[in-house]
Amino acid sequence: MSGKPVRRHMLSKRDLRALASEASESLPGVEIPRGGVELVEYRDYSLYLLDGSPFLARVKGRLIPHLKWLLRNGVGELPRLRVDPGATRALARGADLMVPGIISVEGEFEEGSIVVVVDDRYNAPIAVGVALMSSSEIKRRLEGERRGKAVKILHRPGDDIW
Repeated sequence: MSGKPVRRHMLSKRDLRALASEASESLPGVEIPRGGVELVEYRDYSLYLLDGSPFLARVKGRLIPHLKWLLRNGVGELPRLRVDPGATRALARGADLMVPGIISVEGEFEEGSIVVVVDDRYNAPIAVGVALMSSSEIKRRLEGERRGKAVKILHRPGDDIW
């Protein structure tokens, strides 16, 4: 985590209910515990900590699962895109996900949904982003022209949120 926190506090019951409601709409299968969630606000993003470990993050106004939490708990019901080693290397250097690097689409989602990018070789989450195409559009492109940017990456290992 980079920078100095601007504000840090435990979430109230009301704030927890609001967070749980937002998570149920945008992050399928992600359960918000009844208590013990701490909010740490930085200048450009916010982190939600569960028992002191990153759980969720708010980046560019979007609620996303933190990669460290996904690595510990699995991807669950979240939609995911499996990528080849070339895409994994490009993502590590800061690129967004392009259609040619996608091996498969798991789950149904619409444009604007939060998706998890999974390395096919190690079956590990390597990035979280917002879909720039629906799952059906990506599948169609995988069978045809294989062009275009599929996901705007919001979080990857080694970034400020990591």
